[in-house]
Amino acid sequence: MEMSVRDYKRAIADGKLDDWSPKDIERWLHSDVGGIVGQDAACRAAAMIVYNHFERRPSVSLFAGPTGCGKTEIWRALRREYSADNVHIIDASTLTAEGWKGSNKISSIFRSIRPDRRNRFILVLDEFDKILEPQYGSNNTNYSDLIQNQLLRLCDHDTLFFGAGDDAGGALSVDCAGVSVVMLGAFSRLRERKAHNQKHIGFGSAPAGDIQAEEITVDDLIEYGMRAELAGRINRIVQMDPLTVQDLVRIGQDESNRLSLLLDRPVDIVPDALIMLARIALHKGLGARWMKSKIGTMIDDMIYDDPDAQHYVIEYEPPDADARRQGMFS
Repeated sequence: MEMSVRDYKRAIADGKLDDWSPKDIERWLHSDVGGIVGQDAACRAAAMIVYNHFERRPSVSLFAGPTGCGKTEIWRALRREYSADNVHIIDASTLTAEGWKGSNKISSIFRSIRPDRRNRFILVLDEFDKILEPQYGSNNTNYSDLIQNQLLRLCDHDTLFFGAGDDAGGALSVDCAGVSVVMLGAFSRLRERKAHNQKHIGFGSAPAGDIQAEEITVDDLIEYGMRAELAGRINRIVQMDPLTVQDLVRIGQDESNRLSLLLDRPVDIVPDALIMLARIALHKGLGARWMKSKIGTMIDDMIYDDPDAQHYVIEYEPPDADARRQGMFS
């Protein structure tokens, strides 16, 4: 039986997470409440990760895809429904090794989580590809390797021990047997290289802003800079492609609908303007976040000019409209 949004919220309130099937979770992600457009394979993978996690089958997964394709948004949506106690998202690019500069360390993650949740949550490491880039200290130590060493034990679902250190916490021991790990990253250089190789072996070229290469493998990750032991712990690699123009048009329409409800008055985008914004977002690789932000900024400008208007409409402007306007005053 399919679950409605009300059923989901009741299940959350009652703690009946076992009632959620993978299909239920995927449908919710694509619902108006979940808000994820496209990326069916990634949503299905995320649904299985969440379902298996709550069935006490923790996993290690990696999502690779271009900026703006929805990697982080999928997990933000899941965090909204499951709460930050169950889905914890951090910017992995800020992580540093114990004893090195910066306060955000692996130990800091666990100290920031409620003690009763530390051994059973989904840890989402956003911008994970940044961890794999060499980070040399003054003593010529590559701290990227040290961070990966700590992550290796975490991905082994081992017990982690943290001593009292510079993160203002005492000694800490955490059994990670129930912790799932999800790594998110653009892996731009890797995807571009594979797309380039694919083009040169006769598969043709992809449109601008649309890098669709062959499947990313564990060997690719190792070549990128991931330690072989860590790469070998990954249960699932999910490769996400850029959103299509159709996806971006739907995202723009959903955003105008959301603003209509928020402002309690109609907010419309004429079709030509919506398609133009979607094409700009695709061509420049800006993604869904830019699409929403641009629409919001345009509406803010209209509100600034006329806060009492009963109806806001974003109309089409040719790409050289700004230049034409400037030319009128030159």
